[in-house]
Amino acid sequence: MKKIASLSNVLAGALVLPSLVLAVLPAVADEVTPEVEKGFWDREKLTGDWGGIRTDLADRGVELTATYTAETLGNPSGGIKRRAVGAALLQGDLDVNLDKLVGWQGGKIHATAFHIQGRQLTSNFIGGLIPVSSVEAAPSTRLFSLWFEQSVLDDRASLRFGQIPMQEEFFTSTYAAYMVNSAFGWPAIYAANMPSGGGGYPLANMGTRLKVKPTEEISLMAAVFSGNVAPGTNVGNDAQKRNRSGTDFSFGSPPVWFGEAAYSINQDKDSPGLPATFKLGGWYYNGRTADQHFDNTGRSLGSGASSGVARNLHGNWAVYGIVDHMLWKREGTVDSGVGAFFRTTYMPDDRNQMSYWLDTGLTLKGTFEGRDDDITGISFAYGKMSDELASRDADARRFGTATAPDHDFESVVEIMYSYAVTPWWSVTGFGQYLFHPGGTTTLPENSSKTIPDASVLGLRTSFKL
Repeated sequence: MKKIASLSNVLAGALVLPSLVLAVLPAVADEVTPEVEKGFWDREKLTGDWGGIRTDLADRGVELTATYTAETLGNPSGGIKRRAVGAALLQGDLDVNLDKLVGWQGGKIHATAFHIQGRQLTSNFIGGLIPVSSVEAAPSTRLFSLWFEQSVLDDRASLRFGQIPMQEEFFTSTYAAYMVNSAFGWPAIYAANMPSGGGGYPLANMGTRLKVKPTEEISLMAAVFSGNVAPGTNVGNDAQKRNRSGTDFSFGSPPVWFGEAAYSINQDKDSPGLPATFKLGGWYYNGRTADQHFDNTGRSLGSGASSGVARNLHGNWAVYGIVDHMLWKREGTVDSGVGAFFRTTYMPDDRNQMSYWLDTGLTLKGTFEGRDDDITGISFAYGKMSDELASRDADARRFGTATAPDHDFESVVEIMYSYAVTPWWSVTGFGQYLFHPGGTTTLPENSSKTIPDASVLGLRTSFKL
């Protein structure tokens, strides 16, 4: 009954919200200013300008925004169990321009908070490492980001300090962000291998980020973060539950260092060529990691004589490369057209359960004449499991301690279409197919069978409030 109630609440929020707005619209229309009254369906935010309050706050340097996203999705085939679930995310953002507010030139403050509802299809019913939705997470009300930034030299250099999501700073792609699957944001390889999943949704780390733009085309970034966003092993070793409120402002764990260089061309609307961005980066974690093959006595973890305690290794690292490239641009527009993305990263086999990742895809913004804000996309992601982990699996079969096949890979294909009903309301339909959930993992209740490939179908609706 709780499952049905949770799904019903989420779907009710998605369907009732626009109905309530339409119901009260006639009463509100008599009270709003002419600026707010015009173009209800054409304005950028569902709730409008609040009688001019929003514009007045923005003029003073304070911007308040919110987005509500609700979805229903399920796996009609494959996975651990076939199930349909509902999930929702209410996101609130605060941006303060200190120059406008108090005359502090180059100063900014930003905060983001989440209210997350619903169940997680991936972890509960599919059993994969690649989350099928960018919304799914443990239900909570939490702080996501809170940082201060100081810009100098006409914004050519900036220093940001506070609780900063790694996924918003590094390994980013404009075109990949259109997709529904969470791994096209924060990749599954980092979520699987970094302490507590690293700094991906819905968690963020304390840190400092420096960004420098020596030219219009080149940007350089360096950052240091607290390496573990949710230290400890309580609450079932679930990082989201250990740091449920998002307010664990901890600096006690070993740091992780990031660096990235980006080269961007043809970014202006009137540039003769097609826009493109190329990025090279990497990171280093200065803490302990667990060996994927051997225990602390030097024996294979697949052996019956193993202590069962993995050997400690020092440090972990990754290198990555990204290409964002528009292949065709609609004349007279900035970002309408066909875009392509490619991202890849490598991590060492001996200390990571997933060692190689790539994702790629094509997107089209402005799918038809007159549908400038519609977006369609097709994408593919592939995560190769560690060879050392596979060797441990082979040892386990040889020693008779397990019968499971070697871990090999997990991958996903996604197709999506986002229909812009209004500037503030969009509806997205999507389908995904996951190969080898968990990188070839056995079913929880039947160790003689692996989790079957899974299909996913879903519908998402989003409102800019």
